Amino acid sequence: MKITHHLWIGLSAIGVLAAIVVGGNYSWKQSYPNGEITAVAPLDSSCDLQKAPCQGVFPDGSRITLAILPWPLQALQPLQIQVLAEGMDPQSVEVDFTGLGMYMGYNRAHLKRVSPGEYSGSGMLALCTHNRMVWEATVLAKTEKGVMAAPFRFEILNP
Repeated sequence: MKITHHLWIGLSAIGVLAAIVVGGNYSWKQSYPNGEITAVAPLDSSCDLQKAPCQGVFPDGSRITLAILPWPLQALQPLQIQVLAEGMDPQSVEVDFTGLGMYMGYNRAHLKRVSPGEYSGSGMLALCTHNRMVWEATVLAKTEKGVMAAPFRFEILNP
């Protein structure tokens, strides 16, 4: 079978893109710049960050609660982020925002410790060209045992 020049270029581009996506996803799940991810809380798909804070519960019983305001969450608007950590004492807390279905760039908010177990900060979501965009906000809590990750999903509508 003879492969044409254009088909070869197209297949090569698809291969490179697939390698970037798979490699980026693998490296995020395997390590984190501030330590190894040691626990991931199951995603609670019934919670809606557009209406209420959401909670991630780890196998050891510790919890992370995430609240993002103001509602409704929108792209290109300042967001106030609050995290409560129960059953753990994180040295640092960050929230990583990832667009699902479309790469939206690196977007991580570093939160400041307000009191034991309470962290706050600000962030912003990038504008997507689609009318609807599903985002995943992953709270990354660095503890003495490693990084504990709690994912939360929400959807925004673009104006």
